[in-house]
Amino acid sequence: METYQAMTKWVNDVAPQSDELLIVSKRIDPDPGTHTIRYTSEIDDITITHSAHSRKGFALGAVVAAEFLKDKKGTFTMKEVLGL
Repeated sequence: METYQAMTKWVNDVAPQSDELLIVSKRIDPDPGTHTIRYTSEIDDITITHSAHSRKGFALGAVVAAEFLKDKKGTFTMKEVLGL
C-alpha cells in the first residue's frame, strides 16, 4: 500500500520539495479570469475550472471588502468579509 506525504506549504513557480504544493499563476490578457485547480499524480488528474465572463464580480468583491474594512484596523480573511 502506498503512503502519501502531507503538503506543508504552497509555493509559486518553483520546483517543489516533496512536502510543497506547486502553484502556477499566469496573467493572460484579455481573459477576465479563468482559474483552474489541477491535481496531477501518476494515477490520475483532477481539474476544476472557473471562468469569469467579465471583471464585474472582481470589482464587486473589491467594493464589498472596502466597505467591510472602513474604520477597521488589522488583518482580516475573506470569511470575515463575507460573514461566513
